[in-house]
Amino acid sequence: MRAAGNVWMVLVFAIVASSAAAMVAYSVTAERQERLVVEEMTRDISERANRQRALFEDASRAHIAAQRTFLRRYGALQGQDVSADFNRLFPLQPDGTHRSRDDLFEGGAFAFGDDVRGMGAFIPAAAEMTNDRQRMILAAFQTVRQHGEALHTRFDNLYFFTPHNDLIIFGPERADRLEFYRREAPADFDFQDESLARVVAPQSNPLGATACTALRRLIYVTDGSALTTGCHTPVRVGGRHIGAFGITIAMGDYLATSVLDTVPHTENMILTRAGDLIAHRDLVGIDPLTPEAVAAAEASARSGEFAQRIRNDGRQNGAFRTSDGRIVGFARIDTPGWYFVSVQPDWLAHSRTSQLAFLVFLFTFLGVLAQSALVAAVVWWQAGQRQAVRTA
Repeated sequence: MRAAGNVWMVLVFAIVASSAAAMVAYSVTAERQERLVVEEMTRDISERANRQRALFEDASRAHIAAQRTFLRRYGALQGQDVSADFNRLFPLQPDGTHRSRDDLFEGGAFAFGDDVRGMGAFIPAAAEMTNDRQRMILAAFQTVRQHGEALHTRFDNLYFFTPHNDLIIFGPERADRLEFYRREAPADFDFQDESLARVVAPQSNPLGATACTALRRLIYVTDGSALTTGCHTPVRVGGRHIGAFGITIAMGDYLATSVLDTVPHTENMILTRAGDLIAHRDLVGIDPLTPEAVAAAEASARSGEFAQRIRNDGRQNGAFRTSDGRIVGFARIDTPGWYFVSVQPDWLAHSRTSQLAFLVFLFTFLGVLAQSALVAAVVWWQAGQRQAVRTA
């Protein structure tokens, strides 16, 4: 009976001592573990943002290079009558528009053995055409064709558009084959109220910086599906806004991997400054991607709330806690003015601390049991020795 009582006393002592040690370990390491989790999150999100930043910096550099070529070609055409070349490439249509010839998209040989493919153009209001506008469109056509081909391994499209609704585009792999612009667009097709035109307008972009839109439908799609983002850089001559170069980026092609490649229980997203979702796991695999799907994902992800917190924070990257127990890491992608965001429940940090505390409990418990067993063995051995002496 006494032996059984001693065993229970040892077990109780071991549990109490182990629990006390585990609580001390938890309290000592909890803050440190949470700080480590935040540091790891901030480091990871910054690396991911850097990869996305490179994409948009490439787009901006591509626009600037195209702008230089355009301005050089446009300058070289000053004072020239280019109407013959203009009408050859963009024949006048019965509806009063000029549109690109079919072989500019399908592929065809031109002078000096040159070959053109993947090009489309929509040029409205032929009655209002001026010599300067013709020169500008020809310079844009030459530039978009040259730089579009050169960029094709990185971006599958390049275009130039003007405040007159002129649009010159290179997109040889486009599923629509650019037929909307080449054939179907109505003569009064006007996209100046679309976000691609608004983000480059002088009143909203006085510095002429590269600007990207939120997820929006392609301008020729009328049912609101097939959402993409586009980055655009204005072109200005002598302070006069004459157009912009642009690249359309399909979220699934370029950005989906960055939000799907996450550690367990982590949610990644890319937001605009206003909180519009650009990329999120709930948007991946939806075809076509619709405004309704984006709105539902934004509500679930609380993207507007996070964007406001980041705007108010002011740091280039960092982390903050939410009222419902989550840790939000963020990094800014400056060229489009977006945020890369990663969200984790704070129990992930506590789980690491709990695992450490459990190990402390386990090893302390086993240590106490081992020490108690050793003491008991010594006591029993000494008792046995004394009994042997008395017997002798």
